[in-house]
Amino acid sequence: MILIKLGGSAVTDKSRPLTARPEAIERLAREIASVPGKKIIIHGGGSFGHFRAKEYGLHMGFSGGAQREGICQVQADMRQLNGFVEGALRRAGMPVASIPAGAIAMFDGGKLTSFPSEVFAHYLEIGITPISFGDVVVDRSRCISICSGDDIMLRLAKDLKPEKGIFVASVDGIFPGFPPVEGQRPLPEVRRGDAVSFAGKDTDVTGSMRRKLELMLGMAENGCPVQILNGLVPGRLADALKGMDVIGTKVIA
Repeated sequence: MILIKLGGSAVTDKSRPLTARPEAIERLAREIASVPGKKIIIHGGGSFGHFRAKEYGLHMGFSGGAQREGICQVQADMRQLNGFVEGALRRAGMPVASIPAGAIAMFDGGKLTSFPSEVFAHYLEIGITPISFGDVVVDRSRCISICSGDDIMLRLAKDLKPEKGIFVASVDGIFPGFPPVEGQRPLPEVRRGDAVSFAGKDTDVTGSMRRKLELMLGMAENGCPVQILNGLVPGRLADALKGMDVIGTKVIA
């Protein structure tokens, strides 16, 4: 089984609120469907999640008032984006089942504490590809938290022991510095302790590339090799699913 994370930057235009990349979504769905084998698909929020989550301060916990509308709106927006991804996969010929994190995940103090990975395993057993996505979730101590798609990837990697994890981004991989300098090439491999600097700001309320790399390292250290690649380049995801060498970065223990 392979875990696939369709990053928010690959399936949406993160510079414009509520702006999907329909052509990219359809093509990525076809690439996933073209390669046999069991898969679990997670997608990020991009411009459907981060703008309004930041506007309402949902990543800081619940403080009442207008946040109630913000919680409902972000969940609705994420389900809209999920509908685009699910629809594309079904048109590509894949039977899929959507499992919203907001309906099943439990956080405490901003950390994921409960997540029923066995639900995903059961769908795989009956030949259905499960899909989940970043979402607003309940938190025992803060009332609400943001569960990122990367949080889900790490938990599924720990619980289900996949063959590998693939992160589909809008860049060619992990660079020595982020954001990368023009003309710079991605690192072929990254291990914990390697020098990677992060200087840029981002609207991503889940921590952007620095936290993503930390979670990728966690996956690798739990026995799930990880690679990150550019999903806006046609064919790259399909080639990676086939086990071919592609431009990108491998994150290893």
